[in-house]
Amino acid sequence: MKIKTIFQLTLAAFIIASWSCSREPVPPPEPQIDYITIEQLRMMHEQGIVTVDTNVYIQGIVTLTPELGNIPDFVAYIQDTTAGICLTVSGNNTFSRDSEVKIVCRGVSFTVYNGLLQFGDISIADQTSLVSLTPPALEPETVTIPEVLSGDYQAEFVRIENVQFAEPGSFSGENILTDCSDELEVYTRSDATFSSETLPAGNGYIKGVVSEYNGVQLLLRDDTENGMTGERCGGAGTVYLTQDFSTLVRYADVSTLAGWKTYPQAGTKTWYGNEVSSRKWVQATAYNSGQASVITWMIAPVIDLTIATEPCLLFESADGHDNGATLKLYVSTDYDGSATPWTSTWSEKSFNLPVSNTQDFSQFASSGQIDLSAYNGSQLWIAWVYDGGTGRTTTWEVDNVLVAEK
Repeated sequence: MKIKTIFQLTLAAFIIASWSCSREPVPPPEPQIDYITIEQLRMMHEQGIVTVDTNVYIQGIVTLTPELGNIPDFVAYIQDTTAGICLTVSGNNTFSRDSEVKIVCRGVSFTVYNGLLQFGDISIADQTSLVSLTPPALEPETVTIPEVLSGDYQAEFVRIENVQFAEPGSFSGENILTDCSDELEVYTRSDATFSSETLPAGNGYIKGVVSEYNGVQLLLRDDTENGMTGERCGGAGTVYLTQDFSTLVRYADVSTLAGWKTYPQAGTKTWYGNEVSSRKWVQATAYNSGQASVITWMIAPVIDLTIATEPCLLFESADGHDNGATLKLYVSTDYDGSATPWTSTWSEKSFNLPVSNTQDFSQFASSGQIDLSAYNGSQLWIAWVYDGGTGRTTTWEVDNVLVAEK
């Protein structure tokens, strides 16, 4: 081989070696992650997949978070245009309601908890990315109670129209929503910031996220996403009396409310207003009275049942540090409005009592529907009578009084 040729080959090899040693290493290509809808994600579970083992992601709007306390700290709900799903979160749950997020699904598992399909545990730091804090607002699907009960809308944000709450009360706990034919449970945790707010009394629409806990239920995002001010269905549009004591000043005598009366039959105590965490009610107690006998009456404004057909009474009651003082309910058609109501003729009515609490205060409990149809065509007075005294100092509380057609 000629010397010139050898030199050229040697030079070329040197250049190639120098170039190879000096260039930056090339990183491997990013793995491809494919988008799937939430409906497709749910289908994976239906097909028997327990843990996602493919590079896929979902993207949607966060519809419900623990921000207002109505779901546990480790839970959130997300939805796209096809479906919704409940997420469980490991670590700090920083999902923001109404934001749009992207979630990488590989390695995440499905579980079913009391009928609710859950997807998690999601690490927000490692598996999610924020698309937008202010995406276009997600409009709820307008559905009926039977459609919700079918199970087809689990974890979705919905709007239900022409409905009303069956009984008065606060949002806290289990409340029945009805269209006067079908019924749906609305559940609000006592930890929710709005749990003590009074339920709307009329008929209209309500929004919420469909969930399940041994049966379909609706979870509310807050207490403002409703418009229930219309006439109630089932004849219950006729409301004879409603009182939630929200205008009663704390410690003020209930007689400061128009038409309400309170008179002590024994001792000097009367019914007065109280308030905790923005919820107001009226109460009576012999606590710290030093009086051997405390019997005090609270009487609602007279109710005109002249044209009534199926009137009923509903209210809520609670007791505190129960040691024997009682609360009884009476009705009268011959009370004359005097300061000695016990001299008139009264009939006792039974009602559902709250679970007794000897150490603290019970939760408010519904009285159940108390039939008043026997008094159709008359003027009716309703009274709550507290009976306590020395050694019997239970505090009794009453709230959300409603007299209306069934």
